[in-house]
Amino acid sequence: MADSTISGLSSSTSDLTTTGLASGSITFTGLGSGTDFTEIVDQLVKIESINKTRMETWKKTWQAKITSMTSLNQRMDALEEAAGAMRTPNDFLARTATTSNSSVVTATGDNSAVPGAYQVTVGTNVKHILRSSGVADSGATVVSAAGTLQLTSNGVTYNVVLAGTETLTQLRDAINAVTGANIVASVEDDGTSSKPYHLVLTSGTGGAAGVITSGQNPTNFSLSPKDVVKQSSTLGVSAGLAGQFTGDKASGSVATYAITVQNVTGGGVVGTDGFELSWTRSWDGGAASAPTVISVPATYQPGDSIQLENGVYIQLGSGTVANGQVLNLRAYANDIDAAEMGTWSGTSSVATQGNYLGTTNKTYSFTVVTAGTLQAGGGAGTAVLRWTDSSGGTGTVSLSDSDLSYSVDEGLKLKLTAGTLVSGDTFQINAFAPDQQRGQDKGLAQATKLVHSGFADQYVTPVTTAAASFSYTYGGQGVTVSVAANTTLSGLATLINNDSNNPGVTASIINDGMGLPTSYKLVLTGKESGAQNQISAVSHTFSGSTFGSGGDVGGGFSLSQLATNSMTKVDGYPAATDIYLQRSTNTVTGIVPGITLSLHDAGTGVITVATDTNAVKTKIEALVNAVNYVQSFIREATKYDASTKESGILIGNYAYYIIKTRVDSALNTSISGLVDGQDTYVNLAQVGIHTDPDNEGQWVIDSATLLEALNSDPDAVANLFVENTTRDTDGAAQRVYQEMADLTDSDTGTLNVLIKNYNEIVTNIDKRIASETKRIEAFRQHQLELFARLETTLSTLNNQAKSLESAIAKLNGKSSSSS
Repeated sequence: MADSTISGLSSSTSDLTTTGLASGSITFTGLGSGTDFTEIVDQLVKIESINKTRMETWKKTWQAKITSMTSLNQRMDALEEAAGAMRTPNDFLARTATTSNSSVVTATGDNSAVPGAYQVTVGTNVKHILRSSGVADSGATVVSAAGTLQLTSNGVTYNVVLAGTETLTQLRDAINAVTGANIVASVEDDGTSSKPYHLVLTSGTGGAAGVITSGQNPTNFSLSPKDVVKQSSTLGVSAGLAGQFTGDKASGSVATYAITVQNVTGGGVVGTDGFELSWTRSWDGGAASAPTVISVPATYQPGDSIQLENGVYIQLGSGTVANGQVLNLRAYANDIDAAEMGTWSGTSSVATQGNYLGTTNKTYSFTVVTAGTLQAGGGAGTAVLRWTDSSGGTGTVSLSDSDLSYSVDEGLKLKLTAGTLVSGDTFQINAFAPDQQRGQDKGLAQATKLVHSGFADQYVTPVTTAAASFSYTYGGQGVTVSVAANTTLSGLATLINNDSNNPGVTASIINDGMGLPTSYKLVLTGKESGAQNQISAVSHTFSGSTFGSGGDVGGGFSLSQLATNSMTKVDGYPAATDIYLQRSTNTVTGIVPGITLSLHDAGTGVITVATDTNAVKTKIEALVNAVNYVQSFIREATKYDASTKESGILIGNYAYYIIKTRVDSALNTSISGLVDGQDTYVNLAQVGIHTDPDNEGQWVIDSATLLEALNSDPDAVANLFVENTTRDTDGAAQRVYQEMADLTDSDTGTLNVLIKNYNEIVTNIDKRIASETKRIEAFRQHQLELFARLETTLSTLNNQAKSLESAIAKLNGKSSSSS
């Protein structure tokens, strides 16, 4: 019985211990031994982890150094930025621009502005100046048909009778003999090699009233942006002109149209009786074309446009016509000069074609950017020309076929003969528009606006009952919009606005509120101001509606606001009384260096440009603060406190001392190239910037001394800081900038190299810590297992002892009972 009891106890304890070991999670109850072995194991592991703890402390030290260096790098970046903001004269010398007359002109200046006072005049009653296309010689014949040149200005019409044989100088004299001071004609030589002589007409009266128009013109010069004018008329009704002539100069310089009335029905009343117009066209006095007949129905609305060809439209007024009456027109395609060759080593020759549709004079400069060979039919390769114009436009033209003409811009075309084009070769082409300077009441830029004669409603009535088109020209670029049948006025505006080829025109609708059949007006407005951004040559092919096609611009539209340039003079320049500097906007740059002018009204204002000493002082303060920000950080990181025996994290670090020395040296060394006794200042101390020995050597500024220096000679102060390429000197800001750029370089910067090395050290420490952690965990498990077995053994022995004691007690009891 005794054996049985002991056996049972041992078996129970052994099973419990085995389960605990097998589970991988060993705990000690202490019941078997009376000892907490877990605490013993923890203490053993702690002793075993001493090396790991040292490595973790070591890692934290390196990480703290990395953090410090990263922070210092950030401070040096800030110092580089502060120095970079003032290392050139333009960056350093902040300028202010004030005005004496803010109702006329205001200004803002950048740091390149030159101090001084500038008188800015915004033109008032600006005179109109017309300038013809050129001829090769002032003695060249420029009138090829007898007739009357009709010029109107300030409400007065002048008739200059011409014999048809006048030279340029004779034409000038003939005009002056009739117009006197009201319209002054002159001859101008522009100095170019291709057709340098031009007729120039200047109005005697300024403003819109003085604008010069030509009712009849038998000369070879276009005096209207439409490039078409009446030569003579025997019609019994008025004849207006719309559109813009697009005939190609490849066909000739001047086209003459003879338009004859025939087959008149009834009394020949326009708009009541039908008739025909038969027209022919001849180029440069050559043979006439075969007649083309246009039927003018009895339903014709006087003033509506009748299309001939090449963008020419006539508009017949109310009245009576008769068979045999003739309207003669002249249309011009001579506004593009021949190419003026620059460097040209290729064998291909350049010919100009097309008809310039722009409304301002331009010079196009071409450069061969891809060499190539042209041949008939193409196939020999493609040459590429890059062009820029005098208004800032640019583009490219790809050429391959000598049989083809290639469009460039605003009606200008090129045709090159078979041969080679050599990369880098250049040429120029001059294109002319009659308005050299528009007559304006005020010299302010504005955008163009056209208003239609009107329509019945906006959303219901179609502007056309059949598929049609709507065309216009903006900034010399022709655009055609397809219009579906039954499109309303609102739908037409949407089509114009959403057209992917829209170059910058906004269509809108206004209601004049009068409740008339023409109260809804379609308005076309240019998005950009400037004389080059006119809307012109409007036309449409609508049918089945009352949507008019007359108006002075065509298509039913009349000019409400002309696109104009701003007109200014600065300090009396241009010297000629009637000439102004022109820009396409009222925000004007490039006239006063470094200054942007904002024009508000006609008149005169004085713009005063001065150095903003407070702004310069602020920049200097930012630089000094950034220097102190770096230096104080270095002092803190490398300090040693003898009283507390504490030291900075990077005490003794050579890199920190190098950085501090290089920053100080950039500031306290005299500027090489500045000569004491010749230059006003040669070092920073002379303008109140120095170190303070009582404040750990921090840099300080004596504000009074600095401001006195800035007010006295700001350029001399600037030389202490900036890179002066003229004198080959590097000032303090430039030197600091260069030092910081070098020291913070992402690859070679001093701290970045150390950070990279330190990160590698941390990575290696992490590997050793990981290895040590693994070893310690194995040690822990081993100790747990050892003590688990010990506790199991002690528990077993303890249980056995208790069993023996129990058995002995039982035996003693039996012995007593038997006795």
